[in-house]
Amino acid sequence: METLNMTWVNLLRKQFIEILDYYDENPQRFDYKELKKAYDALLSVKSVEEFKQWRKLLKDYGLSFTDMARYSHDDNMLAVLDDYAEGANDKVLDVFIRWKLSFNPAKWTEVEKWNSELVDILLKATKREEDVHIVVFPCGKGRVKRWAAIGQDADRLFEVFGWQTGHVDATTGPVSWMFINAYGLEVLRQSGYSIQVRDFGEFDILSMAFEEDSVASMQQFIDYLRMMDQLAGEQVRFLKKIRPVIYPHPGYNELTQAYIEFNKDFVVAKFDNGKKVTLADGKNWNLNGYAKPFAVQLGAELGEA
Repeated sequence: METLNMTWVNLLRKQFIEILDYYDENPQRFDYKELKKAYDALLSVKSVEEFKQWRKLLKDYGLSFTDMARYSHDDNMLAVLDDYAEGANDKVLDVFIRWKLSFNPAKWTEVEKWNSELVDILLKATKREEDVHIVVFPCGKGRVKRWAAIGQDADRLFEVFGWQTGHVDATTGPVSWMFINAYGLEVLRQSGYSIQVRDFGEFDILSMAFEEDSVASMQQFIDYLRMMDQLAGEQVRFLKKIRPVIYPHPGYNELTQAYIEFNKDFVVAKFDNGKKVTLADGKNWNLNGYAKPFAVQLGAELGEA
């Protein structure tokens, strides 16, 4: 079953807007006719299938992500969208395309402004002098079951558990942010730390920190499994989620197969080329080299952070 990762959707949205803004301010880039044709084709996309065909068109024109060595990001921002779309499932692409079809620049600016103001409100609501508790709060609408921490609380979770922090924009600039899934919340409740769950009502926050949110989701799930006395059933369900994972390689990332082994002390990824990478030693997470893209891919497979 395909999962919907809204942070991934937001990443695609952000790049689409940057494409519109950039080429509106730099029309001279369209002196390269294939770039103009590819840009116009993107604007005309109305379905997931058409978007996939558009990506093939980029390749035919020599403008895809694999051709980035020939063109800088400034010259070809379409390739960046192509890169961000690599690996996205149809559910993610469908939500992005439906948003694109109804996109209104003025309304989007209003959404971003409201999002920043809401972040300001959350910062004020969680600000305090004492540092005894870690404050988290529900964040999501409808069926989305997740929580979040902001500012000092997100930083504290990183310090205590090693979970990756992302960021969201306040009116004064970026602030630390972390989505917490149901597994992460259970880890917090069983951790021995003082956790306060404050309900500020039903709302959602616009996050575009796709990699950070995905990594945190994966870390929380694995820490939950490590916490459990009986792992067998959870491990089987988790291993069924694993797909070929991605690690850096020239051009498009190359796919390789991997699986994980873990206990309360260690988390180890074993790749099909024989390489072993320690993802976690206790609560110290390694997110370098092979480990980072592996963690991002597994986190994305889990869906909402």
